[in-house]
Amino acid sequence: MNSCSSKSPTMKMPVRLLRHPADRRTSCFARRLRIYRYLLAISLAVFANHSHSVSQEIDINEFAKTQAKNLSLAFQNASSKTMKSVVTVLAKRADVDSTLDELDLLDANSARNFNIGSGVIINASGLCVTNNHVIKDSKGIRVRLGDGRELSGTDLRTDPSSDLATFRIESDSTLPFVTLGNSDRLGVGDWVIAIGSPFALEQTVSVGIISSKGRALNRMVEGQLLQTDAAINPGNSGGALIDLEGELVGINTAIMTTNGAFQGVGFAIPSARVKWITSELAQYGKVRRAKVGLRVERMTQTLADELKLPVRGGVLVTRITADGPAQKAGLEIDDVILEIAQQQVFTPEDFRSVVEQLPADKSYPVKLIRDSEHITLEITPVISDS
Repeated sequence: MNSCSSKSPTMKMPVRLLRHPADRRTSCFARRLRIYRYLLAISLAVFANHSHSVSQEIDINEFAKTQAKNLSLAFQNASSKTMKSVVTVLAKRADVDSTLDELDLLDANSARNFNIGSGVIINASGLCVTNNHVIKDSKGIRVRLGDGRELSGTDLRTDPSSDLATFRIESDSTLPFVTLGNSDRLGVGDWVIAIGSPFALEQTVSVGIISSKGRALNRMVEGQLLQTDAAINPGNSGGALIDLEGELVGINTAIMTTNGAFQGVGFAIPSARVKWITSELAQYGKVRRAKVGLRVERMTQTLADELKLPVRGGVLVTRITADGPAQKAGLEIDDVILEIAQQQVFTPEDFRSVVEQLPADKSYPVKLIRDSEHITLEITPVISDS
């Protein structure tokens, strides 16, 4: 019999906790639960991400529609602000029978009897500006306002070289007029709106952008022009080009076309030039233009490279009038003019546009390059007789 107190040799056995079968089932369930929770978390994350993407797409669509509506509202507001001051101009043709009733403007023969264009009222006294080619050689002018009234145009004054003309509308009541904007502040890509009477379709609105600035159509219109892709067609001539503020930034004057209709390239006289021309016509009955007695051309690529200037970095003097302002100021042929009257000139059109608007009998600095040396001279323009 083994005594309770007897001792047996010590044996080292691996220790292993014995688990009840129910404990093992609980462990498996816990693992599965963790897996399910993990998969659920992934599913929720995927769903949440998808929902966010859908929500984000909806938000973007709503944002885009809101922006489009806002732009549409801007077009509407600008157009409604200006439209009443844009008129249809009917200039009686010189070759029409003088006995024809000038009031017969709604007749089917109107297009045969009248040159039909557009005009813009620019002040409260009824001063209206249009294109010279609209009223050229006309026997009389009448206008049709947006409200349907037909009124006479008087005191016609013209400036053929800029293709601008002004006249006054006779009315017993106050006339709507547009605010002159600053075309110099326009940038390429800015929205603009054209309003006029293309093909005699009155109060027509088209929208586009400024495609370029400083364009030249020397054989047609002097001065720098705005280029736009806002649709302009025959009848738009003399009409308004406005910005989103509803201010006049140009007078539509020409299109570049191969078939007589608009093909995406239209031209307008900038409001800065319109302001100057109309002021001259109002004060003097003609436009006084300054001259400096020289001719300039674009620089060649070779000369530009030699002077380390861009090709449009100045203009080259090619002719100087004897005893003219340029000769008296000391300018020489082959001088490269960079600035005149503190305004940079990049092209011959720039130069002519700056010079013609300078008040005469006053000296202005001319910055130029001569034999690679920078020089500043003083020049005093005179008023041209022609």
